[in-house]
Amino acid sequence: MIPVSLVRCPTYDPDAVQESLDRALDLLGGLEKFVRSGDRVLVKPNLLTAQSAENAATTHPQVLDALLARLLDLGARPSLGDSPAFGWVAGVATACGIAAVAKKHGVPLVDFTRPAPIAGVRPDVRRQFITDRALLEADVVINVGKLKAHRQLGFTAATKNLYGCMPGKRKAYFHFERGNRDADFARLIASFAYSIPVHLNLLDAVVAMQRDGPSGGDPRPVGALLAGTDPAAVDTVAAELIRVPESNRLLLHACRELRLGSPQMDTIELRGATLPELAVADFIHPLLVGVRFSPGRLARSVWRNHLITRWGIDPHR
Repeated sequence: MIPVSLVRCPTYDPDAVQESLDRALDLLGGLEKFVRSGDRVLVKPNLLTAQSAENAATTHPQVLDALLARLLDLGARPSLGDSPAFGWVAGVATACGIAAVAKKHGVPLVDFTRPAPIAGVRPDVRRQFITDRALLEADVVINVGKLKAHRQLGFTAATKNLYGCMPGKRKAYFHFERGNRDADFARLIASFAYSIPVHLNLLDAVVAMQRDGPSGGDPRPVGALLAGTDPAAVDTVAAELIRVPESNRLLLHACRELRLGSPQMDTIELRGATLPELAVADFIHPLLVGVRFSPGRLARSVWRNHLITRWGIDPHR
């Protein structure tokens, strides 16, 4: 049985987040179970796009603030790294408030720009992937995702967040290469997620995004933090929490088919709150549009993100 902790966290009030995060980690044996003094810890948030944290497109900075405080308490050497779909880490982190948190704690921001090959955990899907050297040099990798609807894969949480560990525009390339069948793309993401070294997964579901995620939907309070060592198990609990329909569980279906992780509740030991306590019955799920990017859509997205990141343009305008 794979443990997953589910803890109530009704707001982003700093005290509430710190208490809930500590509780979620304690239910897994404490952060010290994963991190020792002197460890180089790479924290991978969701830095999808340059939007305000209130839009719920990125991991909330208060969750990272609480995590970094505890890592520094343990004597670890943390950094924050990602490869945004569009834009670059410094600009996106500034827009969503994460750069200020990193500066407060003296933690560097790392843009994934140093490609490194890794073997695929499922060679039948892909024999080799490219990730960033920062992940391979870290002693501990902590994945801190954001619970959101996703118009291409149904929803995004821990597993999909790890796709950001693929540097540069390779992520967009696979939308073309595997875009003829959505299930193939889901299998590729699942295989990649389990090919990289991740020790702990945290999920910000205090305020999620519903409807047209992962960037253009509506913020929706859920009031929860989740934690676990297995991304598929965390995603399974998250899917039950917001009652994701089976048609929108493409990544969980891929994990089940590839025998990766624990993508079903009967193999998960839920610790902390129960699902009936926190479940959201009327979460608005997206209509799926397929995973393939058209060249025009990709070009518009690159230009839009450049305006937001470079010039601070309001994304809703």
